[in-house]
Amino acid sequence: MSTAGAIATISNRLTSVQAQLLERSRILGLGMKPSPSSTQGLVRALTIIRKELGKLEDEVEIEAAGLSVGGGGARQRSDSASGNLAAFEELGARYDRAVEMLQADDVGRDKARPLVRERREADPSPEELDAEIESVAAPVVEADPPSPPAQELRPFRDYDEDEDGDDSSPHEMISQQQMMMEEQDERLTLLSHSINRQNHLSVQIGDELQVHNELLEDTDAAMDRTADRMNRARRRLDHVADNAKQHGSTITIVGLIVVLLLLIIVFKT
Repeated sequence: MSTAGAIATISNRLTSVQAQLLERSRILGLGMKPSPSSTQGLVRALTIIRKELGKLEDEVEIEAAGLSVGGGGARQRSDSASGNLAAFEELGARYDRAVEMLQADDVGRDKARPLVRERREADPSPEELDAEIESVAAPVVEADPPSPPAQELRPFRDYDEDEDGDDSSPHEMISQQQMMMEEQDERLTLLSHSINRQNHLSVQIGDELQVHNELLEDTDAAMDRTADRMNRARRRLDHVADNAKQHGSTITIVGLIVVLLLLIIVFKT
């Protein structure tokens, strides 16, 4: 596989691992404990990426030194080699961030200790290498190194089934998939419990609203009865007032007669 192809493969694997680490961080943020199967899968994937980064680092250093990995004869460093070096440094930084994300809890911290990369001494810059090469009069080797045997072209996969990469058996892959499915079932169960709790709360709120609605209806009926009583009392007062207007003169005469009789009785005695 060429250096550019190896860089693309490692980048895809890091993208997948970072997505799983984000999901793991979300679970830790909710106060839940990640399943051991997911942690084991992340450690396994990061171990594979660490091995591939080690091989890729050797290839990039060889290209930066002016040689061609996989045949093609001696050649000077090109823009492609500089681009591969920058891409490798970016992949290394992404890998280091992924390992730091795995160290979010005690279990991940223990698992991530063997995954930390060893820092190599800084390589000399291209200018220093040029000066060193020019200062040493080395003969130019014209013979090309033997070209490697042709490799069979295979479709791209997220995880190559090569000897140095994923050496798991089908039984282990099936077991890992079953553990991932069990983990998803656990998350779906938690989600179902949460939805049931929300449904129970909604039913209780509906019952409470129904009780308040009945109380409001009772209050409305009581106010209607009170208004009817006040209307009847008002009609009675109006009737008394009308009667007083109609028979007012008669009542006045009767009152005066009573007063006159009282005065006569008083003066005669």
